[in-house]
Amino acid sequence: MTGESQADEARRCRRFGWTALAAWSLFGLALEAAHGFKLAVFLDDQLRHTLLRLAHAHGVVLALVVLAFGSGAGALYADDPPAKARRTGALIRAGALVVPLGFALSAVAPHEADPGFPVLLVPAGAVLLIGGLARAALRAWRSRTF
Repeated sequence: MTGESQADEARRCRRFGWTALAAWSLFGLALEAAHGFKLAVFLDDQLRHTLLRLAHAHGVVLALVVLAFGSGAGALYADDPPAKARRTGALIRAGALVVPLGFALSAVAPHEADPGFPVLLVPAGAVLLIGGLARAALRAWRSRTF
């Protein structure tokens, strides 16, 4: 994209991060309400309970990771073309979206002691996230301004 800068990537990360943090925090509040009202659909299935808690925890923490990247993306990629920051941010955001969604969707219809097939999104999202984090770490080691 023409006219794009590192600040644009930082803005995308801040928007995604704050939105995800609000959404996954609200999800956690809903889980607490389900627990408080003793909803059987939530309490009676230990696997579902665990998967939903994992979705909430990963969603909140990964939203914070996206915000951390967004706060440093401008300085981290100051010497590089904006496309490098965009690729790294896209990988981190994709991982931060796919990992908790994999946990949440696998809780919809778990089969006895096994989570649903959407749990396969978790390792795929982890690969995306680790790829983005590795790119950022490598850039931090090579950067003279960060």
